[in-house]
Amino acid sequence: MKIKTPFQFTIFTSISCAIFMNLCVFLIFEKLYGYDIMLSVYLLVFLAVTVFVGVLIYLLLESFINQKIRLLYRMVQSYKMTKIDHNIDMREDILSLTEVDILKWVKTNRAELSKLKEEEKFRREFIGNLAHELKTPIFSIQGYILTLLEGGLDDDNVNRKFLNRTLKGVERMNRIISDLDMITKFESEKIDMDFKENNLVEIGNEIIESLELKAQEKKVKIEFSKSYDSPIKVMCDKSKIGQVFQNLIMNAVNYSEPESKVVIRFINLDKNILIEVEDDGIGIEEKHLNRLFERFYRVDKSRARNEGGTGLGLAIVKHIIEAHGHKIQVRSTLSKGSTFYFTLSKV
Repeated sequence: MKIKTPFQFTIFTSISCAIFMNLCVFLIFEKLYGYDIMLSVYLLVFLAVTVFVGVLIYLLLESFINQKIRLLYRMVQSYKMTKIDHNIDMREDILSLTEVDILKWVKTNRAELSKLKEEEKFRREFIGNLAHELKTPIFSIQGYILTLLEGGLDDDNVNRKFLNRTLKGVERMNRIISDLDMITKFESEKIDMDFKENNLVEIGNEIIESLELKAQEKKVKIEFSKSYDSPIKVMCDKSKIGQVFQNLIMNAVNYSEPESKVVIRFINLDKNILIEVEDDGIGIEEKHLNRLFERFYRVDKSRARNEGGTGLGLAIVKHIIEAHGHKIQVRSTLSKGSTFYFTLSKV
């Protein structure tokens, strides 16, 4: 017989012990009285010993096994973060059930441990990137101030130039902190969204006009793919979508070569409007595409810092579009350019 449950084990052990004790009693009686003892007396003794020893062994084993299994099961349940206090049924194959629970717990916690390791890696990278981003303007400001203290204040041309550079360094730190604050609010869902009916053509025109001078300095032209005479109405937060346009267009301008174009395109879909911001710039290698929307991730670090970027623009864009219930994606070919595209719900 294959023993599977604590109940079966306890019964089998109790009977075995009772038989053994009866054998011992028989041998003692045989030694003392020989075979002269009456059969009825022996049967009475046999029955008494069997009952007493069997019940005693059963109760002791049940108590011991139940206590140990209950302790093990409670430990498993506590690690599973539940408040369930299971009553142990000795007739069930509780050891197998506990083994299954333990294996499930190990599997779950292995996944959780792996997730925690990834989060810790991301946290270290984030802190390292943030320290690096803030260190650059702080060191610059420190250098400008030292120059002024060492005699630069006496020269009007020098002190004005270095004070302007100091101001730019402070403004850069303010932009980084402001962008981080916005991302934190998005991630904690504490940012206010003002969803209204808005005209995408109007938003696009406003952003193009505001960036026109910067684009001209780079000799880059910003334009619509065609003339949009009729309004294109979507439900969105106007200021947030305006920031999306600004971040995507400036990103395209910064990574475009002189005499190139940045094109904004609207495509009418079934229930949505597809928005594309396309450039014919340097393009992006495929290995970078999955990480473009991470905080502080840059393909060309030196170029981005020279342009005054915080490294948070695309991360903010991602959060804004996701707050509208949509996704932003990118396709790119090296030396041919990139296209960032997303959808918004039509009114």
